[in-house]
Amino acid sequence: MNEFEKWIEGRYEPHEQKQKEHEDTMGSIRKDLDAFDKAGLEFEDEIEELAEKTEALLKKHQAQYDQS
Repeated sequence: MNEFEKWIEGRYEPHEQKQKEHEDTMGSIRKDLDAFDKAGLEFEDEIEELAEKTEALLKKHQAQYDQS
């Protein structure tokens, strides 16, 4: 390896290391965001289910009240 190649390697090795660290960080962030999205969707489903149950209970109690 000649001096120029050594110089190039010396310049690009730190860059490649930083690039890998960045890619690892971005991968971790993507993983966290995916988990956050999943949790949000699950929460949304739970809220919708709760809203449906609440609405059904209100209708049931309203029907009982109307019969009185």
